[in-house]
Amino acid sequence: MDDTGPGTLKCVSASSPTRALAGVLREAIEARVPAHNIYHLHGETIIVHTEADTATIREWLAPLLRDDESLLVVEFERWSSQGDGVDRRWLLRRGH
Repeated sequence: MDDTGPGTLKCVSASSPTRALAGVLREAIEARVPAHNIYHLHGETIIVHTEADTATIREWLAPLLRDDESLLVVEFERWSSQGDGVDRRWLLRRGH
């Protein structure tokens, strides 16, 4: 089991009409959060386990966005999933 440290789960989702953002966002998040606490869910959606609040994460990422792009950061404590596309063990190790 990895050492997750304190924090809660945040879902970071971005949208762009012209480019993929997941790699850009992940790189910026990895500068502040250990890589083992970052999980690329799919497309432009990343789950992060961190003590940082949603507004702080938004501030980390907002400068990377262009005018026609958007970002949503959501904190969650309850989840339910179906299918192999979600790593339940990763989520459960982070207290959920």
